Amino acid sequence: MIGFRHVAVGIGSPECFKVKYHRTVVDCACLIFPYIFYIKLFMNNRPEISKMPKNLLGAIFLIVLVTPALSVVMSQANPGRNVKLTMAADINQTITLSIALTMSNLDRLEDKLKAVSTPGSLDYGKYLDKDEIDALFLPSANASAAVVNWLRSNGVEHISQQGSNVNFATTVAKANSLLSTRFAYYDVAGVQKLRTKQYSVPDEVANHIHLIHPTTYFGTTKPSKISESLVPVAPRATNATSNCSALVTPDCFRSAYGIEGYTPDPNSGSRVSFGSFINQSARLEDLHLFQQAYGIPLSNFTVELINGGKDTQDVNEHEFITGGSPPFVPGPVMPDAAHNTNEPYLEFYEYLLKKTNDELPQVISNSYGDGEGTVPPDYAKRVCDMIGIMGLRGVSILQSSGDSGPGASCVANDGKNHTEFQPLFPASCPYITAVGGTQSWAPEVGWIGSGGGFSNYFAQGWYQADAVNFYLENGIELEAKEYYTAGGFTNFSRRAIPDIAAHSWDPGFAYYYNNTQGLTGGLSASTPIVAGVIGLLNDARLRAGKPTMGFLNPFIYSLKHGPVTDVIYGGSEGCTGKNPFTGEMREGLGAIIPYATWNNTLDWDPVTGKGIPNFQEMVKAALAII
Repeated sequence: MIGFRHVAVGIGSPECFKVKYHRTVVDCACLIFPYIFYIKLFMNNRPEISKMPKNLLGAIFLIVLVTPALSVVMSQANPGRNVKLTMAADINQTITLSIALTMSNLDRLEDKLKAVSTPGSLDYGKYLDKDEIDALFLPSANASAAVVNWLRSNGVEHISQQGSNVNFATTVAKANSLLSTRFAYYDVAGVQKLRTKQYSVPDEVANHIHLIHPTTYFGTTKPSKISESLVPVAPRATNATSNCSALVTPDCFRSAYGIEGYTPDPNSGSRVSFGSFINQSARLEDLHLFQQAYGIPLSNFTVELINGGKDTQDVNEHEFITGGSPPFVPGPVMPDAAHNTNEPYLEFYEYLLKKTNDELPQVISNSYGDGEGTVPPDYAKRVCDMIGIMGLRGVSILQSSGDSGPGASCVANDGKNHTEFQPLFPASCPYITAVGGTQSWAPEVGWIGSGGGFSNYFAQGWYQADAVNFYLENGIELEAKEYYTAGGFTNFSRRAIPDIAAHSWDPGFAYYYNNTQGLTGGLSASTPIVAGVIGLLNDARLRAGKPTMGFLNPFIYSLKHGPVTDVIYGGSEGCTGKNPFTGEMREGLGAIIPYATWNNTLDWDPVTGKGIPNFQEMVKAALAII
């Protein structure tokens, strides 16, 4: 009866439901072959079965053959404790989804990135153009055809393909059926998002699909900046100097970071851009007021709108504004900017990768992130790979490491509420340059809120092994190391952040907001500072007939003291439930981990990375690269 028992499981028992929706691709093969094998065994060992009517035997085989196609669970989510189910979705509502197809040859990405970005490599600076990237990494034509056929065979009409994605729009009812799931509305930090906790696809297309978005990502994307401390200050006269210990101005940075005396060439071709997400944008009028106040030649910036982004001019040179709206699919009604709730990273990098190298900026500064644990691993991997491909195109991407030290919520989204440090994503991607923060002035020390630590997702970057090993052997106290390891709070073998740092807070930055001068800070201020320094390095290299810097981390970790100023005093703390700017308790931040701190030490540390830039020495090192 072994064979019959297996057939029964396949056709209707409770176990069948589990088989259908909760097996991997490998398991599927194991479930199909036993049917045939055991039926044959059953017949051979039971002679009386051979006397069964042929139509009954045929029925048994037919049952086996028509067993519904097994599905593969593509993604499961355990939303954070602050995510609340609010209501079911109207089954007739239109939903727009994007299928990220499996890219080709990703096993070659890191070796190629290492070759073009490591000083001393024979291929340093030999970046790939768009056509070369497409030939190497685009999904196969078979992948696209299989996925489109699957959608059409299930009655989906509104389909479009853009790069590595197949986008489609349908009703919630159809999406629920197609993905064996149930979409609903969830409250995510006060924003209503249409999401699901799990979805599946048939195994016939599973190998062609990396992920479907937005589905299991309950993101709370926000900038790393101070919003509680917008303190008005007295207007400054043109060319005014300031007391840098009270107010940080451009003159302070020119002096402290070794930029005084360097004049860039506006015709060199060096381009720096700043990403603005969720329809936030800079105001040209505020920029001109700031330039006039601090003796900076007037200049403009251009804006590119991505995925329904809106240039509100409400309150960075070139600005990319990502609205977070679904990808465009002909036919259905698109949500307006006020109702866009999609996390922006996939659309942002997909848009950039469609551009030619001449159209791309060489430096991009981003200050928006999510706690790594809130990001589905497949989504994080996809975005990180795209960032690595941007590095192959010669683009330096800098990302704020966050304003919560070792972490804010410090609870793993594994359904078990395990306590752990929570670094910020995308800063935790090994193909990005994560920027930490300092405080005080002359000297600067590590800022208490500077985000840092070790990824829970990504392996250690090849370029940082020596620096991190030195820290683990000489920097961190043994007692702290053992405490963090025993508690399972972090994994010291993973990607370490940040990579570099700049001033963040206390004193604050002078800036203009809505025609009024004030103070601001946080790593949303630090990251553009470093981006500006890299833009000047590119200016110097372009004028010398050399390629731009590209992916920065191999260069940064090759530097000795001089091009970067080591920050050896200070430290960060997190997992306290407190706001790092005000010290006030914040409700709903999850677990509190006693003594969750990182200290500044010699060389690399999880507070300020390798240190703060010294442009005078850094430009010498950059120009020395052949």
